[in-house]
Amino acid sequence: MPDNRDLGVARHGDDRLRLAAAAENNELVGELNAAVARAERLQSLTDALGDALTTPAVADLIVAMAPELLGTAYATVMLMEADGRSVRFLRLQPVPDRVARLMSQIPAGARSATGDAMALREPVFHRNLDEYLGDYPHLREATEALGVKALAHLPLVAGPRLLGVLSLSWWEERQFEADERRFLTTVAGQCALATQRAELFEQKSEVATILQRAILPGRLPRSARLAFAARYLAAETDIDVGGDWYDAFPGPDDRVWFSVGDVAGHGPEAASVMGQLRNAMRALAYAGLEPSGLMDVVDCLLSRAAEGPAVATAIVAVGDPATGRVTWSNAGHLPPLLLPAAGAPSLIDERHGPLLGVDRPGRRQGTIELDVKDVLLFYTDGLVENRGEPLEAGLARLVESAHHWSADGGPGAVADHALATSLGGGARLDDLCVLAVQRQG
Repeated sequence: MPDNRDLGVARHGDDRLRLAAAAENNELVGELNAAVARAERLQSLTDALGDALTTPAVADLIVAMAPELLGTAYATVMLMEADGRSVRFLRLQPVPDRVARLMSQIPAGARSATGDAMALREPVFHRNLDEYLGDYPHLREATEALGVKALAHLPLVAGPRLLGVLSLSWWEERQFEADERRFLTTVAGQCALATQRAELFEQKSEVATILQRAILPGRLPRSARLAFAARYLAAETDIDVGGDWYDAFPGPDDRVWFSVGDVAGHGPEAASVMGQLRNAMRALAYAGLEPSGLMDVVDCLLSRAAEGPAVATAIVAVGDPATGRVTWSNAGHLPPLLLPAAGAPSLIDERHGPLLGVDRPGRRQGTIELDVKDVLLFYTDGLVENRGEPLEAGLARLVESAHHWSADGGPGAVADHALATSLGGGARLDDLCVLAVQRQG
């Protein structure tokens, strides 16, 4: 028969084993929960970075999200300068004025965690202030004034390129265990990829904008009684050259010709068609055609182009500076806005034929008499068309906002007013251009 003392010892041993197993299980669950939380935080940052198209936007997101996702006191994004040796602060989370003054007094060539992270291309972690000041004693005054206790400097590396450094700091000491170090390094990797993508977008966008502006007229005609102003803005979410155009030029007589249009599509093909249309319209104006006849010829040319058919919307007009009479033909384009010197603004919703490229001759034209200081505003759909709302809503917003404009500043002021109120503050998903024409005394 077993001794009760032996049974008690066995039960006690079983209890210890159960407690140890429970503790181990709790530890594993805790580690799993921490890993899931880190993965969710990383996914949240990655998703947000996917919508950032410029390097400032990337840096803004990192600095804004770091306190919530990483628990930081301060976050700073620094990018490499063109010389490949120094960095510039792209986004610095605001620090107290005294700290900023102390930081400004640090010699430019002084050793720093930023410099070490760049030289090593590896993260530099400091678990507490003693560790940090042991490596950089000359930074004591500024760091102690900042009040942080732990710091991490993470190089932003994408492939072979060193893009910059992400600097993070915390109010409390941290152990920076292996899992956290891997997590922070992964965060820096995602930030580096987003920065690289944004740099490429900025470069291509700049090239596209330069090309687009090179295609558009370098200057607008000067007339004693007809004044012009034009504006062009590239899409915020696209890097292709667009097919939007404006043009204005003196004709063979005393009148001035002008046009606004939009070739369907984007890219070099649309830009090429746009350039051909503008040149053809200028040539036909000098051939003595009126706007409706000009549109018929352009329509035929576009529908039978050797490169394949293309379509475009356009308005072509010719203005007489002496009388203020404007004769125009609208090929499926958005209605121009009339901003009279006296009276309410309104859309001139006349269509004189379908869009260009469908080979439909017999187009019509209309006329309007401008009084002194009256303004006609022509534009492409990027000014009013917003994803998720009907076009009528954008047109109504344009007319409503025009009630608050003044033409006293000339056509340039009207064009600027139009851009300022475009899309109701939404993202610009398409190129846009505006052309304002004002009759002057």
